Amino acid sequence: MEQLQQRQAAGDLRVRTSTQFRADVAMVGLQRAFAGTDVLAAGGCSISTQASLAIGLGPCDPPIRIQRAELAGVRLQCHGSNNSLTMPLGGGDRPDRSGAAAFHGLLKGASVPFVASGQRQPQFPRQELVTQLDLASLGMTRLLLPRAISENGIVAVNSSEMRIWSFHGPLLERLGNAVFTAPGGRSIGLSSPRLHCLGVGSPVFVAGAVGVVVGVGIGHQPHCKRLPSGHALAPGATAAVSADAEHIKPAWLRPCWFGELGAGVMVALAAPVPLLTIKAAAAAGLGDHQLQAPVLDFSIPRRVRPGFGCVSYKDLLGGQITMKGQTISTASATSLRLTDDIMATLAEKLRDGSFPLVAPFQPLPEKPTLTPVNS
Repeated sequence: MEQLQQRQAAGDLRVRTSTQFRADVAMVGLQRAFAGTDVLAAGGCSISTQASLAIGLGPCDPPIRIQRAELAGVRLQCHGSNNSLTMPLGGGDRPDRSGAAAFHGLLKGASVPFVASGQRQPQFPRQELVTQLDLASLGMTRLLLPRAISENGIVAVNSSEMRIWSFHGPLLERLGNAVFTAPGGRSIGLSSPRLHCLGVGSPVFVAGAVGVVVGVGIGHQPHCKRLPSGHALAPGATAAVSADAEHIKPAWLRPCWFGELGAGVMVALAAPVPLLTIKAAAAAGLGDHQLQAPVLDFSIPRRVRPGFGCVSYKDLLGGQITMKGQTISTASATSLRLTDDIMATLAEKLRDGSFPLVAPFQPLPEKPTLTPVNS
């Protein structure tokens, strides 16, 4: 890693996107592709329904101890002091009044209504606060993505006689479509099995901001089934990421709405994958025809859903898979265009030294966080 940092400082770091590196391996072989590459830029642009915006609101005069607050019509979580608030980006009651939509508007420079109330106390005599706030006047704002990065995704299908509305999009009845949630070989997790490239303190390019891995993510399952190459056949290991909202670009963050299920947010992000060994390069060089995702039936709402085996990302990205003798059209629940865009941007930033190349100071734990709750 120190040698790569020196090459970056000298301006001769050899960077390829994960897509370009896989094409190089297919064209000239693993050894030659590895010899000409120091680090990959891998990425993704998936939907989060657990994301939140932490707000450190400044004082007002006279002071108020906020016990209830709304920003752009979205109920905030209050944490016992006058300046600590959280806006769930999945909160809200309609597409134009959700946490994700409010945050996107703030990123674009909008000023939104803020309403707060609290009980009168000796040091906090004010009971109501009504004003307009923009991103700068919110004070400290940090985006938290509790499951920003996963090793792999899933393929969602529906074998029932009724259409299902899911957080991955509509699932048509009688296996009418298949929706996949990871971008194949472009992704960070399928470029670095077990997320070995990441750990606490690792920098991540989050929608234009330099974020950081803050720890293990929701649903962390590093001991899942794997291919002989080490690639996960389930979502696998996960990482949580935080980033300063002030530097996030609205073009790389999109609000989503899923009908009665509520809101979510699509966030483009990318991370460097250093190729320190030929083994790491071999894992990063597998093609989409060699990488697979599990197919799960969402018609049965249980913790463990029935599966239909695995399919290759080549077929998923090609638009069709064959399952149970039936040809099924596929659709991506991630934005492949935004993924390619942010990977290319990160690659350029790694080359010019404007994005740090830093080793994590603590690896992700082996202990899973996907622990069932039984009753």
